[in-house]
Amino acid sequence: MTNSPWLSLSDAITAMLSQARPVSATEQIDVTQAKGRVLATAVTASINVPPSDNSAMDGYALKSMNGNSGQSLIVVGSVFAGASTLPTVKPGQCVRIMTGASIPPDCDTVVIQENVTRQGDTITLHADSPPLANIRQTGSDIAQGDILFNAGHRLTATDNMLLSSIGLAKVTVYKAVTIGLLATGDELIEAGHPLAAGQIYESNRTGVAALLNDWQVNLINFGIVVDQPEVLKTTLAQAQELCDLVISSGGVSVGDADFVKDILDELGEVGFWKVAIKPGKPFAFGQLGKAIFCGLPGNPVSACVTTEQLVVPLLRHLQGESNIDGSHRLTLRAKVTTAIKRRAGRLDFQRAIFTQSADGTLEVTPLAKQSSGVMTSFAEANCYMLIPASTDNLQSGDWVDIQPFSLADITRP
Repeated sequence: MTNSPWLSLSDAITAMLSQARPVSATEQIDVTQAKGRVLATAVTASINVPPSDNSAMDGYALKSMNGNSGQSLIVVGSVFAGASTLPTVKPGQCVRIMTGASIPPDCDTVVIQENVTRQGDTITLHADSPPLANIRQTGSDIAQGDILFNAGHRLTATDNMLLSSIGLAKVTVYKAVTIGLLATGDELIEAGHPLAAGQIYESNRTGVAALLNDWQVNLINFGIVVDQPEVLKTTLAQAQELCDLVISSGGVSVGDADFVKDILDELGEVGFWKVAIKPGKPFAFGQLGKAIFCGLPGNPVSACVTTEQLVVPLLRHLQGESNIDGSHRLTLRAKVTTAIKRRAGRLDFQRAIFTQSADGTLEVTPLAKQSSGVMTSFAEANCYMLIPASTDNLQSGDWVDIQPFSLADITRP
């Protein structure tokens, strides 16, 4: 076991969540706009779903006492979904009924149309139809008074359908977190402008913004800030007044022009600034006046990894989500296809390609280029391959954890 002077990923997440206070302000929004938002109050069903017994199939509603195979019954009417008036059904009678239609009060079973023969207004059953057959009972999906979701639940598309099914048009959620983004560095220039000698295009804000937009946030772009302490200090002071979370890219390493950590010490408090992960060791966290601060490394791969692995769990906490397990990514087990030698000490998020063999086994192959400045590794890869901090060597056939970028990326050889 290699001892590290830096925080582990799990310890870093724990430290951030213990210091950061979730937003408390709430708002009511339309259910149609609520996907991805976090509930501020529990949702209790005010009605039963379904609100009445209804037919699960097209067929005939009757009394189960008349539901024996071979029984003949007289059809005395029809019931369609949405009908408010229901016919009376006497012994020896039945009604034609459609899927979703309410069950007449005199009936307690539905025989599907495939199990009858109809001649004129008479049907003959070819199978028994016991009590409650093909009937969706009142409240069988949702009972009045059921708690559907507790406060802190993040709503999905299907959750919104469920909320609409109980008649909710609006829902109370925590207000969206406001995040300020900036990048530091004299060498950086906005895309769309010609490059001068020594310049590179700034790309981290674009990628980080795309990652965070999936989490329903408000973003404020503070642009590129030159490597001048007073300019950076002024920008950060402005950002902390407007934002819940401020994210800076670059300036957190140990170079002569890396001022972010010193300014954070001056304006607020540094919680930590090194995490035992690769790529992404120089990650700063602290309090910046009224806002929480995260300082990402300047290398683009490191910025993406730290955003996904550190910023996203923090953001979920700030949004009031109650179920945070430290990672939003699905983790699977896969066999490595090649031997790997490396220096132990940090949890390594290698970009890799995983496939599924004919027998269902997942296999993973790391890309040759693992530099934190090589963004093409993301374009070529479909997962992270995780190598534990304590591991220095892997043999072909060893099992490792992987985190797919998307389940749609699963490929077969």
